Amino acid sequence: MQTYQIEIETINADYQMISVTLLQSLLWVITEGSKGALRLRTEGRSTVRGAPPQWIKYATNFSIAFKDKKLYVQSPSLYEIAPELFQHADEFAELNPERTSLDYFQDSLATAVLSSQFTQQEREANYMLDSLYDKALLEVFYGFYKVFQEGAKSIRFLNGNGIQMTPDSISTFRNLKSIVPFPCQIKIVGILESVRNYDKTFSLITNSYILKGVSKHMLPKETQDLVGKEVLVAGTAYFTSTGKALRIEAEQINIPKEHEKNLWRKLPLPMSYGNY
Repeated sequence: MQTYQIEIETINADYQMISVTLLQSLLWVITEGSKGALRLRTEGRSTVRGAPPQWIKYATNFSIAFKDKKLYVQSPSLYEIAPELFQHADEFAELNPERTSLDYFQDSLATAVLSSQFTQQEREANYMLDSLYDKALLEVFYGFYKVFQEGAKSIRFLNGNGIQMTPDSISTFRNLKSIVPFPCQIKIVGILESVRNYDKTFSLITNSYILKGVSKHMLPKETQDLVGKEVLVAGTAYFTSTGKALRIEAEQINIPKEHEKNLWRKLPLPMSYGNY
């Protein structure tokens, strides 16, 4: 278990009391944001219809206390909540089992908040700068708007990145949401690097780029047998705020025909980037 401190400055001078609605709003952002940050790293998407995997529910089962204008949040490590999943390093290679869901939440939040400090060229050159959030996770971060409506003046996360949220931070989320390109239908050829039937995810290597994928259906044994081989994936591509491919939601994964190998070799780009 790790304990995190969140300093809450409010319009109320009483440091031992806090508005219930303010606390509810803040805890909603933290909990849903932590779930989303974990899903984004493992699936390439922060949310999907239906309940999240059970291990994510356990990873966001926080305990809290409030004293002297600080919210204390206790969070288990990923290994503590699901040792059977995280004892094998290759099961969830995207995650460090010694870290907590709150660590990943703060990483995504800090990256989004600080994005305004980087130029478009710098963000395009560094995939990690905008791959730690998607449009749905930005919607969750926008929930800080209600936290400030309920009387907060600033929210500062004292652990990790030490990120501070103010009402001015909200405009960053709104701006980032507005520039995320719309998804589009694509086909792409690459090497099927791995398949994880547990959450219907896979990874595809194309042009030395590892692209996350999620199948709309359970992956049959025939598809799992294609690991390490060249495949053609047809589906919907989703993008980061700089137009880089974030994930593919696959409808079909097949062996490509000879003429398709070169035809669909290029990484997908959103339609507004002139690729279609």
